[in-house]
Amino acid sequence: MTRPSYPLLTLSAVTAGLAIVSWPPSAGGGAAEAARQAARPLSDTVAGTARPAETSSSAFEGLPAVGALFEIDGNGKLSDHSCTASVVDSPGRNLVVTAAHCVGGGTRHGDIGMAFAPGYHNGQTPYGVWRAVAFYDPPEWADSSDPDSDVGFLQVTDVNGGSRKVQDVAGAMTLETDGPVSGQARVVGYPSDTEKPVSCRNRVEPYSTTQLRFTCDGFPNGTSGGPFLTGDDEKTVVGVIGGYEQGGDSADVSYSVIFGSRVKNLYQSASASSAANANS
Repeated sequence: MTRPSYPLLTLSAVTAGLAIVSWPPSAGGGAAEAARQAARPLSDTVAGTARPAETSSSAFEGLPAVGALFEIDGNGKLSDHSCTASVVDSPGRNLVVTAAHCVGGGTRHGDIGMAFAPGYHNGQTPYGVWRAVAFYDPPEWADSSDPDSDVGFLQVTDVNGGSRKVQDVAGAMTLETDGPVSGQARVVGYPSDTEKPVSCRNRVEPYSTTQLRFTCDGFPNGTSGGPFLTGDDEKTVVGVIGGYEQGGDSADVSYSVIFGSRVKNLYQSASASSAANANS
């Protein structure tokens, strides 16, 4: 449920004073360059105003639809938060997206042992606590922890019972699954050793044919699953911290699976199932 440390998987050489960095095994440099050229450009404005790129994250009070993922026991007691998730618009109004490695265990229904607290900060849960009752991940992740499949969806229900839905309480982001993107994004995550989320705006671009890369310092353990938010209102999710190196082996570079047809199909399956079982 954290961003692990691995040996740096890059090959450096000095040629004309420039460092040449190898691409991840899933794609060669030429293919990655083609992905960058084909990426859909993103707007660099927020609410019509250009926002400068930031080099380091900063703590803030949070967003209603983005929250921390906690482990929770049968009595509803929360332990430390270990990952990040965000509400996405769905027919059942009860779905959140995160990184598959934050949950693990394959697609299943029943008590997942995790809970989502949207807008969490300083021990406060202004939009309630929501127990995970189903998990949906790609079979490629469940079978082999394929880094190109490191995304999953949790169906959540009010920990206090009742019929209200998380989307009606906290709002929701729009999930976009149109392939690679390039341009400014805002990334939000919950470091596991702090009680506030962090945020940073900088460029996101294809790192390979299957992965996006976002460079900004200050995204340590706990930020996995944090959304890559785009659009003039910053309410469109085009990725989550995860994928290559389970989101990155250092706090200054984050990765995400490119949201294409695989994520679209998973979302449609999770949406249909969570809507059909919305009262469970």
